[in-house]
Amino acid sequence: MDKLLPSNMRKILITGANGQLGSRLRECHQSAVQISALDRDSLDLTEPNSIASALEAHNPDVVINAAAYTAVDRAEEEVDAAHAVNATGPGHLAKACAERGVDLVHISTDYVFDGAANQPYRPSDAPRPIGVYGASKLAGEEAVEAAYVSAEASWWVIRVAWLCDLRGQNFLQTMLRLGRSGRALRVVADQHGAPTFARPFAEALMHWAAGSNRAPSGVYHYSHSGQTTWYGFAQAIFDCYGLEVDLSACSTSEYPTAAKRPTYSCLDASEFYRRLSGLKQQDWKDVMVLELERKQQQN
Repeated sequence: MDKLLPSNMRKILITGANGQLGSRLRECHQSAVQISALDRDSLDLTEPNSIASALEAHNPDVVINAAAYTAVDRAEEEVDAAHAVNATGPGHLAKACAERGVDLVHISTDYVFDGAANQPYRPSDAPRPIGVYGASKLAGEEAVEAAYVSAEASWWVIRVAWLCDLRGQNFLQTMLRLGRSGRALRVVADQHGAPTFARPFAEALMHWAAGSNRAPSGVYHYSHSGQTTWYGFAQAIFDCYGLEVDLSACSTSEYPTAAKRPTYSCLDASEFYRRLSGLKQQDWKDVMVLELERKQQQN
């Protein structure tokens, strides 16, 4: 069947197909790509043989690695499990892709930084993770880069922060569930970031992987514009959905978690947008409204 594909069509393989981002990537429709989306049963990052079999079966031009261990607090105890999926696994995948001349887009996180900045982090800023999850993701970035040192194919690490969606399990959905319960809520107001929605991020990644970018291998950041706190995001969610909630602010110290969170997670995404002509960075509040309108139209 591959020989019937247009010569300029890119074959894209997606890992982590059932996750928040992977499921959105799976739904992207572009005339210039052929998508294969695999879950862990079909491509297990911790098993080199599973990776090799998937690459041989699908023969992709580019892989988007959306698979990850994302249980930030549990990672503090499950150190080996976090590193197996977030560090060792991407290393296996990158090595296999590099050997076959396959490009790789690897998704990473703001948690590679310590959150001590007072202006958006640039891709060139030095990472300083403060927890197991962030350390495992940084190790994954380093493994990807190392695998491509002598390869002719390209690699890109794309970091994203505060990823959310109008479905699945994420902060937005948690706030909706709690807000509709009638309970009084307290939400952290001293952690800063830009909520970033999975569907537009997936579409941007698909354009990137399809060859719409002219970017050299390296690290890039993706983000909507603007910034807020978790408290501000919660209030915006309730306003957007027309919910009246007894909401008050609290500090991080009043809401202790097993893993430390970066207090500042804003990312400078200017280089990413510069590389994708025609893609305009939008304010996170505007994106949330557009996503809700889109969902209502589909219903």
